[in-house]
Amino acid sequence: MVTRIDLRQVKRTYTTHIVPEEACVGYITPSDSPRIGDLLLAEVISVGKHAAIETINGFTLNIFPGDLIIGAFGNRYATDQYEGYVPAQWTEQCDLLSIGGVCGEVCSAHSSMGAPTRLRVLGAVCDASGAPLNLRSFAAPAPRAPHVGQVILVVGTSMNSGKTTTVGTLARALSRAGMRVAAAKVTGTAAGKDGRFFRSCGADPVFDFTHCGFPSTYMLSQHDLLAICDDLFDRLAAAEPDYSIIEIADGIFQRETRMLLASDAFRARVDHVFFSAGDSLGAECGVRRLRADGWPVRAVTGLVTASPLALREAEEEAGIPCLSIEHLVYGGILLDLVGTPKAAAVGESQAFRYAA
Repeated sequence: MVTRIDLRQVKRTYTTHIVPEEACVGYITPSDSPRIGDLLLAEVISVGKHAAIETINGFTLNIFPGDLIIGAFGNRYATDQYEGYVPAQWTEQCDLLSIGGVCGEVCSAHSSMGAPTRLRVLGAVCDASGAPLNLRSFAAPAPRAPHVGQVILVVGTSMNSGKTTTVGTLARALSRAGMRVAAAKVTGTAAGKDGRFFRSCGADPVFDFTHCGFPSTYMLSQHDLLAICDDLFDRLAAAEPDYSIIEIADGIFQRETRMLLASDAFRARVDHVFFSAGDSLGAECGVRRLRADGWPVRAVTGLVTASPLALREAEEEAGIPCLSIEHLVYGGILLDLVGTPKAAAVGESQAFRYAA
């Protein structure tokens, strides 16, 4: 039996942004186990860490006990917040794992974290026929497109090492130089903040894994990860950018990051790598490991550049430029590192970019 939803009384979270409003007709009591991407209607029981949600339009709204929200089940990997998973069965209660509306059960948390926001699960969101909704059903396939421009990959040591700031800074510097820039975040947990930052810095278009129907990428298979990458590359290529900037979330030891970095097919697409680090030891270790695996690392960026002393130390140990935001945007060095679309020679990685 379908119980209708009055969407005027519901706060929809960012993770459901690809689902049209008219599809969310009601909710049912499901009989099957929840899957990654299943939409749920939930009532806020108690407000914990996440006292607000990000909506489908990018607004931040406070939430209060008694509020109704629509989110999606997903896993979360966050070393400075929560580790959480999709429950094995539809349960009466669950946790809000992220501001973007990813829901599940907290398994572990950083010592600085308080209790998660707790939700009462009312049911699975469904269409008029009573069929439960899953994000994958609303991910329109991207058209095949051949031109993605030069690909710049941004990876780092960990969460909050400066990767997103690096992507935005690269986009700003290249767009200021008259280049067409596109950007995508291929792994992580659903949130629109990073994409809006990329766009504000001059990247257009901007996409992330949610456009492919995933609320997060934690615990996905390598096959699914590479399919997301293929889809996002096609979406970016449709705009015929001079440069496509790609961010992989978390650090190079994280499960999904390791999977992508171990893929020859993914590596074949990448022309340049910028590595974000929090300190000089992380910079040296990360650059050394990436180079040993054949990645074309051009520079170190990130929080380490906030200190001139640490910057010099990282540069000496890593043996490549260590560039602050100011160096990237105003120093005139970026195009020396990545070349220009017309002048850049076809490097080893470009020569077999689409061979996989």
